[in-house]
Amino acid sequence: MDDLSFDVSGGLVAVKINRLAKSAKERYGGLSKVKKATLWITLCSFLQRGLSFITVPIFTRLLSTADYGSVSVYQSWEMVAMYVATLGVTYGGFNNGMMRFKDDREGYTTSVVGLVLALGVLWIALCYTLSDNVVAITGMPLMLSSLLFVEVIVKGIYDIWVSRMKFDYEYRKLVPASLVLSIAVPALGILFVVMASDKVLARVLSFVLVEAAFAMVLGGCMLKRSKCLFKWEYWKFTLLFNIPLLPHYLSQVVLSSSDRIMIANMCTASDAGIYSIAYSAGMIMTLLTNSLNSTVVPWLYRTLAAKELRRISKTSITVLGGLALIVLVVDILAPEVVAILAPGEYSEAMTLVPVIAASVFFMFMYSYCSNIEFYYEKTGLASVASVLAAVLNVALNAVFIPLFGYRAAGYTTLACYVALGAAHYIFSQKVVRAEVGSVVLNGAAVWGLALIFTAISLVLPLLYPHPIVRYVVFGIAVVAAVVFRKRIATKVKEFKG
Repeated sequence: MDDLSFDVSGGLVAVKINRLAKSAKERYGGLSKVKKATLWITLCSFLQRGLSFITVPIFTRLLSTADYGSVSVYQSWEMVAMYVATLGVTYGGFNNGMMRFKDDREGYTTSVVGLVLALGVLWIALCYTLSDNVVAITGMPLMLSSLLFVEVIVKGIYDIWVSRMKFDYEYRKLVPASLVLSIAVPALGILFVVMASDKVLARVLSFVLVEAAFAMVLGGCMLKRSKCLFKWEYWKFTLLFNIPLLPHYLSQVVLSSSDRIMIANMCTASDAGIYSIAYSAGMIMTLLTNSLNSTVVPWLYRTLAAKELRRISKTSITVLGGLALIVLVVDILAPEVVAILAPGEYSEAMTLVPVIAASVFFMFMYSYCSNIEFYYEKTGLASVASVLAAVLNVALNAVFIPLFGYRAAGYTTLACYVALGAAHYIFSQKVVRAEVGSVVLNGAAVWGLALIFTAISLVLPLLYPHPIVRYVVFGIAVVAAVVFRKRIATKVKEFKG
């Protein structure tokens, strides 16, 4: 009888699973090409970031803290060089060019490739001509500085191909290529680092060689369609579109990368390595906030169009409050996260995780508020706020890192994102008041929540020596999430319309 009951219940479960699978397949089949592309590209982005995060524990154990710090500094400079050397042409304006030159999209695409090649070669020549200055500024050997600009070229070509695939919704080509690249870079990196004596150079070469291979193959595919590497009309449009945006792009890079560069120069490469682990752990939740932002924006635009400001104000507190709770719950497990990411030499990084993670809350706040500005087409304010925050970040680091060591960078990062969030909050309120005659956010509620969240984040490391207390708090949070799951699901459905 028991066997029969088990067979019946098992059969019912199998039938239910088959129905769900059939329903999901039918719903997927009914999606437009645009929606399918969005789904797969978003999923691919999560997988890429997940693979990158998973490999961190491997490299922290293969590299010393100093070597890991040196690689992190190289990656920070690579982000800077990508915008300085190519003016960010692969990020801003490409879709605009696709629309403006719709009769010759192939020619425009390969012309941007030609522009990246020309700018990259120019910077490589400058690198060798001014080699002493380059080494002094970057703090890296000439070999790494040279590879930096080679990577800028090959990564730029790959990014152009990615942008074109996204524009054409060619997710069947984009997703496999992106995943292969995400797997090949760390795989070759592990092989090179294990075999080489200069482990920093080995790790950097793994980036450059894999990206170069992809650039040659995918660049060749683009050139088969058009051999146009130069057309002044295309170059002029791309340059004029991107140059004004350069301060905004560089400011964002400075906010996310200057800490490690300045720590390496003012402290040690080892300190930069430890800080990088704290930064990686603290920024885990950007996976959630990026997805949350893309989900909220359509709802926000519809609600602004309907002028339902009271609804936006109420929902904003719900969203920010939910995000604050999730970040704090993850922070409770910071010692375990750091232990997984890196060996004992990095353990002191754990106390910086909540401080850096608190920045994620304010990053989302400024993105949320800037979406309101963008709705009303007030985009110039974003550049002003970003530049001011970047200048503040460099200034605070220059003052406090020499006084208090690398740990000060975590607090200066938080201070700058608080300032950025406050600036966009003020800008968005001002814009909506001018357009509608009323404010859109409840300032007392927003900043009261922000103050409580920040205070808890700063004192949370006091719980780290008491794992039982942390686990009890974590358990309570999980139970609360289960109890209120229906309310959470209702709110998510509301965003999706």
